[in-house]
This record gives sequence, C-alpha cells and structure tokens, in this order.
Amino acid sequence: MLKLRTLNYSARRAHVLRRWFSETGSGSRLTRPASGTIPQPPEPINLALPSSAEPFIKYSDAFVDRGYTKSDIFLHPDFISDDEHDLLVRSCNKKLKRLANTYEMGHFDKRINNYRECSVSAWLPHKRGVAGRVSQAMDRAVDPDPVDLPDRASNGKSAGWTTVGKYDGQIRHILDRVWDLFPASFTWLPPHILDLHEDGEILPHVDNPEYSGFVVGGLCLLGPAVSTFKHVDDPSVRVDVLLSPKSLYFMTNRIRYQFTHEITVDPSQRAWMGQPVARARRISLMFRDAKEPEGGWSSLVSAAIPSF
Repeated sequence: MLKLRTLNYSARRAHVLRRWFSETGSGSRLTRPASGTIPQPPEPINLALPSSAEPFIKYSDAFVDRGYTKSDIFLHPDFISDDEHDLLVRSCNKKLKRLANTYEMGHFDKRINNYRECSVSAWLPHKRGVAGRVSQAMDRAVDPDPVDLPDRASNGKSAGWTTVGKYDGQIRHILDRVWDLFPASFTWLPPHILDLHEDGEILPHVDNPEYSGFVVGGLCLLGPAVSTFKHVDDPSVRVDVLLSPKSLYFMTNRIRYQFTHEITVDPSQRAWMGQPVARARRISLMFRDAKEPEGGWSSLVSAAIPSF
C-alpha cells in the first residue's frame, strides 16, 4: 500500500495558519521578501485591470515614476452579484461559528488583531488542489468530487452526499470563476476565511513566501476598507486600494513579494477621496496557490511501504 506524505493542508491547517504572515524587520525570524529577482510561475499571469477599477486605486508618484507595473495589484469591483455575496456571507458565518467562534486579540506573529479565521477544504475541488496534483504525479485518476454532482435529488431531499453542505456546490461554482482567471497549471490551497472585527486591524506585513506561492488575493464581503501597499525598502512607493464589498483583488509579482500590505484603524488612512471610510466588520475569502516542492509534486509520494 502506498503511503502518501502529501502536505495535507486541511489536517495541518492550524500549523499553516500561524505562518501566513512574514515580518519584514531585520530581526525577523521569518523569511524576508525577495528584494531582487522575484519568483516567476511556469506560465505567465495575465490579469488585466478592468476600467471599473480605476476609481478604487491610487498609485503614488514614486510608484509610477519608477516604472512599477500597475497590474501587479489586480482589482475587479462587483466581481460577484448581491445574491452571491449574501450566500457567501451566510456560509462563511456558519463555518466561523463552528470552527472559529471567538475573535482573537493577537496573531502568532503580532501582525493582526481582533480577528478569527479558518480554512474550508470542502470548497476546493480535488482537481485544483494538492491531492489532485499528487494523483496526477502517480498517474492515477483524480478522485471525483461529490460537489461536482447534484447535491440534491429531484425531490429536494439529500442525494446522499453527507459530507457536502447544502450550498457547497453553488459556492464552488462561484469560486471557479476566481480560479479560472489563472493558468490551469496553478495548484490551490483551500479557501481561507479571514473575519476582521470592526475594531480589528492588519499591520504591515508580507505574506510568507515559504508557505504559499505566486499570488495572494481575496473576495471582499461585508464592510469596506482601505488597504495600503508599500515597498519594503521605500514606503513612498505605495498603492492605496479601496476594497468594497463584492470586489476581488489579487497581489502578484512585485506587489506579492516586495510590498507590505495593511488595513489600519488610523482615521487618517481610513479615508477615500476626502471622505471617511467607516470602520465595519469585514470578511475576506482568501485565495493562495500552493508552493510546489523543489522535487515536484511526485516528491510528496513516499516509497511503497507494506501495510500489516
């Protein structure tokens, strides 16, 4: 019987969640973001900013003058409909109530306050996740996903898929539109729910490049917020983004690896076009691609070990 030592991201969730964030100070014990050549995916990421994003993004003069790529921060306002937004909020609330019922005042690396979080493996199709890549590396068929089949019989009763939530199929169809923006070769971690209390804040940090891949993004739910991105070596090189409900954003390339991002409670930074942005609870449904092992996905498969 083959023993798989896949990095079971669902089972190791508690371990991995503590490592999403990377401090950028010289005394940090976590990996400092790349300052020179940045990692590149096997296939190019082609995210084109829609014209509707322009009123929601402000680039500093230094960002423009030094030739940084505007599309490294991708924003798509109104990516989902009102009904899809409300479905995701209800479903996230149910997951949080079961898996992360209380807000935490401090994070493992002191980069986020007054938050709660959890991952939802049921919303990631096998074919898009690590398990699917390992199956392909073993020349095995990818396990079928119950959610890809009707989860309700014609009479409205359960079709027998007891591990599938009532609306998980609908949610996967929504999230498929996110994953379809990227090359099919991308491998994804389970979606991650980050619930920030109205008094919560995210301090400047770079998501740890050792624990996920080339892109980090999120679907914005509930309240709006202003997120600020600053170059790790020169904070005058910055981008400010108004994250409104129903919008989708992604950090790629230099924004992903060389810029910190934050959501502050400082009133001076919680304004847009001269108008204050009210503090409110917000949920981000986060997306990260998995970092492929140096030996490829096949390296996650151990030698055959007889079972007794």
